[in-house]
Amino acid sequence: MKWFAAALVALCAACASKPAVNTSQAQSRLAEAEARAAVLVRSGDLGGAARQYDEAVRIAASVENVDAVAANSVNLSIVYQWLGRDAEAREVLARMLDDPRRAFSERRRLQAELRRAIVELALQNTDAAATWVERAARRCPDFACEYAATILNLQAQVALAASRPADAARLASSAAERARARGDRSEAANALRALGRARRAQGEPSAAIPVLEQALALDRELADPRKILADLTELSLASSAAGDRQAARDYYERALAVSRAVQDVHGIAEMEAQLRRP
Repeated sequence: MKWFAAALVALCAACASKPAVNTSQAQSRLAEAEARAAVLVRSGDLGGAARQYDEAVRIAASVENVDAVAANSVNLSIVYQWLGRDAEAREVLARMLDDPRRAFSERRRLQAELRRAIVELALQNTDAAATWVERAARRCPDFACEYAATILNLQAQVALAASRPADAARLASSAAERARARGDRSEAANALRALGRARRAQGEPSAAIPVLEQALALDRELADPRKILADLTELSLASSAAGDRQAARDYYERALAVSRAVQDVHGIAEMEAQLRRP
C-alpha cells in the first residue's frame, strides 16, 4: 500500500528539549539507523533492516522523539511481516497502540491501526482485524482523509475473510474510485485485486480475470514484487476456477519465479504444492 512506502522513509523530527550535545548526537544516531534500515530494505536484507529499525525505535524513545518512535515502529512491523514474523509485528504495534503516555498524532495512530488490521488478517483473526480497521475509520470521518481508500480496501479484505463477497465487491469498488480520484495507483491496484477476489468468490472467475490483469499492470508499473506475486497468484486461482488449467499453470509459474526472486520461502512452498496438483 502507498502508506507502506511512505512509512518506510527515514524520518528525523526536530530535536527534543534536551541538552544540546546529547540530543544532537542521538538525532544523528537515529538518522543513521533509519538510513541504514532503508538501504538494507532495498538490498533485500530484511533481517538487518529489522535490527536497524528496532535500534531507531530505541534511540527515538531515549530522546522522547514521539513521531520517530511511531514511524519506526510501523516500519519495524512491516519488515517483521515481510519476514513472516507476524506475531512480532503485532507485538511492536501493540507496544505503540497500548501506550497512553506518549502523545502520538492522529495520523500515526491511524497508520498503526491500519497496520494492526493487516497483521490480524495475516494471522486469520478476522474479528480483531475488523475492530482495528473500524478504529482507524473513526479517525477518518466520512472517508474524507488521505487514507480513505486504504480503509475501504481493508474493510473489503475483512469482508472477504468473513465470507461476504458482495460487501467486499462494493467496498473494493468504492476504494478504487477514491484511489483513482487521488491518483493513487498503489491503492487502486489493491482495490482491483480485492474486487477480483470478490468476483471469484461470487462464482464469477471469468469476470475476475480482466480486473486482476489491471491490478497486475499497475503493480508492474510500480515495480512492487510482493504485489505482483499476489496478482499472479490470484490470476492463477481465477483461471483455474474458470476452467483454463494451462493459463492457471502459466500464472503460477510466473508467480513462483517472482517468489524465488524475493526469497519468499513460504510463498515458494505453497506455490510448488499448487503446481504439483494434477
